[in-house]
Amino acid sequence: MYSLKAKALYDHVAFFRELVNGRLAKGPKGNESFPEYVKRALKLNSEKDWKFICSGMDLIGDTSLSIDHFLRFGLEGVSRYNDVGEKYLRLYGVLNSTYIQQEAVFKLCKLCQISEQPNFRSKLENLEIRDIRHKLGAHSVDYIDKHKEDVLSFVPIRFDMSGFHLNYINNNDFSQKSVGLLSGINEHLDLMTEIMNATLEKTKNTLYKSNPEKINEIDAGLEELRVKRIGGHVHYGEDGQCVIFSPEVGKI
Repeated sequence: MYSLKAKALYDHVAFFRELVNGRLAKGPKGNESFPEYVKRALKLNSEKDWKFICSGMDLIGDTSLSIDHFLRFGLEGVSRYNDVGEKYLRLYGVLNSTYIQQEAVFKLCKLCQISEQPNFRSKLENLEIRDIRHKLGAHSVDYIDKHKEDVLSFVPIRFDMSGFHLNYINNNDFSQKSVGLLSGINEHLDLMTEIMNATLEKTKNTLYKSNPEKINEIDAGLEELRVKRIGGHVHYGEDGQCVIFSPEVGKI
């Protein structure tokens, strides 16, 4: 993966998977079924929550790959041919990838009973890329404008689609709007990582609060993720000691 932000999110969900799998390593006791065991071990509200956790983790990883590919090659794609059909496929694909990812991340947040849920939900609904997805990738002919209490329609302007930029037209009043997809996607990825970080913190305290040694290990992993997210890197010496380098302030 080439996008720092997409890779950071991918690493966050991979770390979450490690925490969950680590907690389930012992297996069921006695006649306890696996669903019963998972519910008890992960402190879930329902046995079926495990299936949603699995789906959420997979979807976040898969959509991170999709978004990373778009950030590398834009609307034109790998071939760089000026093919209009390719641009539409990639536009609709990346818009719906962000939406799927938002809902998957929030599902994990909800299942882990994060207290900041209302705040995160509000931030999700106000993402620019989410609004663009609704207008151009899902509800192009039945977009409900809650402020004007009206149903609107939107269409991308074909010949303005290039790189990470496009214009679209509101066919109700013929107004046009210019969109930079790169900033919208980066804003989206920042929020996804913020929510996943909060989810990891809650998971740490829920599953390992009686294991201080494990808590310290997880905290070190979370610090590595934080540094990688801002472009730093982590090095392990021959003695196994971790040294973290930041692109802004040097060694920390």
